[in-house]
Amino acid sequence: MSKKFLIVIIILLVLTLIGGVIATLLFMNQQNEMKNENIGVEKQVSPEDESLSKIGPLYPLTPITVNLKTIDGKDAYLTATLSLELNDKLLLNELNDKNAVIRDEIILILSNKTPAEVSSELGKQKICDAIKNKINSMLSDGEIKNVYIVKFIIQ
Repeated sequence: MSKKFLIVIIILLVLTLIGGVIATLLFMNQQNEMKNENIGVEKQVSPEDESLSKIGPLYPLTPITVNLKTIDGKDAYLTATLSLELNDKLLLNELNDKNAVIRDEIILILSNKTPAEVSSELGKQKICDAIKNKINSMLSDGEIKNVYIVKFIIQ
């Protein structure tokens, strides 16, 4: 009986070993197939990714806080952080030189608005357009392509 028992244990060990080898080979084959599927596959670029890659150099401005114009006499404040998209890196030096004047013009534009005017999406777009046009009128080394709102808090 002990001889038969020993033979059964050996057969079970051999079958377990064969099963392990087969499982390992199947797993490795599956990994190779997945790797081969990824070879030569071109990354598809979505239109959103493509438009992001076309964004020019950015010139971030430090936060600007202004009092908004109100009719009822209640205080209203706006804190805005903006970033300017440039058409060329060469414009960075001119923006650095004219930073105080640019901030002053932005403050004048923003402080002339009411909370209602700056709350809507259209209002924000009008502000960005006004800032872009005003700054572009002061520049000689390039132009601002876009004004991006990074942070916009009305209190």
